[in-house]
Amino acid sequence: MPAAVAAAVAVPADLAALAAAIRDAAARRAALAVRGSGSWWTDVPPDVEVVTTTRLDAVSDFNPADLVVTVGAGTPLDRLAATLSARGAWLPFDPPGPVSRTVGGALASGSGGPLAAHFGPARDHVLGLTMVAGDGTVTRLGGRVVKNVAGFDLAKLVVGGGGAFGVIAQAHLRLRARPRADRSAVWTGTRAWAAEAAASALAAGATPAALEVAGPALARALGWADGDRWALAARAVGTGAAAIEEIETIARAAGRPAALEAEGDAPWTPWREAVGRWPAVLRLGASPRDWPAAVALAEDHLDRLLGASVTVPRGTVRVGADAGSARAIQRLRLEAARRGWPLTVERADAATLAATGVWGALAPTVERLARALHATFDPAGILAAPLLA
Repeated sequence: MPAAVAAAVAVPADLAALAAAIRDAAARRAALAVRGSGSWWTDVPPDVEVVTTTRLDAVSDFNPADLVVTVGAGTPLDRLAATLSARGAWLPFDPPGPVSRTVGGALASGSGGPLAAHFGPARDHVLGLTMVAGDGTVTRLGGRVVKNVAGFDLAKLVVGGGGAFGVIAQAHLRLRARPRADRSAVWTGTRAWAAEAAASALAAGATPAALEVAGPALARALGWADGDRWALAARAVGTGAAAIEEIETIARAAGRPAALEAEGDAPWTPWREAVGRWPAVLRLGASPRDWPAAVALAEDHLDRLLGASVTVPRGTVRVGADAGSARAIQRLRLEAARRGWPLTVERADAATLAATGVWGALAPTVERLARALHATFDPAGILAAPLLA
């Protein structure tokens, strides 16, 4: 689908210029969309202006001993990773899409990846945010150190809000020491085998950095499996002995030789790129035991399932759909809600997002709170980020 042409584009160089651009749009009641690298949300609704964060790309206040970094929203994730690695630090955050995605875009979409199995989703890496609300007000949420958590719940709401509450300008992120060892292995088999093997690994006490199940279409795209085989992929980090022991625990649960073994993140960058090519990326919050039923539900309701990937320890089911799948997504969301599984539209074309909203099928009290907060932070309603349809 060709990207719509924005009515105008602002490229602020600092926080003050970003706030001024948003105040100007609010004064004119001009609809405004926020974009980083443009690699995740690739199109813009008609007659909507764009403000881009690409020049807000400073990596500052970084002391490896603190394991905290302050970073501009327009900073590409791969450049941040290289800066941290050079000084022995690591951000275990691997959202789908190209590694050149910006920090702000990844946080706004609430994206996470296989490493969320152990290290948590996007919001768990955020200590605080600087955000510009829809009226141009600069708002600081949370803090910069672990013990300073005032307002942190609101920061968690902004992460994953799709830009509906304001424009993320800067983030304070929690880091980890770069692991000494990083090992991965992949096993293949049927869907039922993958479910049993993953459950057995967790029951045996495995706590890998990643434990991901990939459906056949994704497994083929990654070269992990062929035909209609499912893949169970594990990643272990830490000391050399600990990483080896973790992989061996999962291998015993798998009950068969590994189809692939690797060092470092080599198997996982292709995962990010492959999932990032799905036109619509949907995230279902099931449970570690219910993920096969959640995948089956998506297969039943989507016109065409492009792929499936499951972060097993969290029960997070990520599936791919075609562009323009709004009706199918709405049907799936309602059925999932009946089972207690929230569905987030993590990525879609602008028309689909307008019809589905990022969130949906919320409990009435939660929906009222979300709408009230949205109105508070975007009183003129200029932010073209459909939180709720």
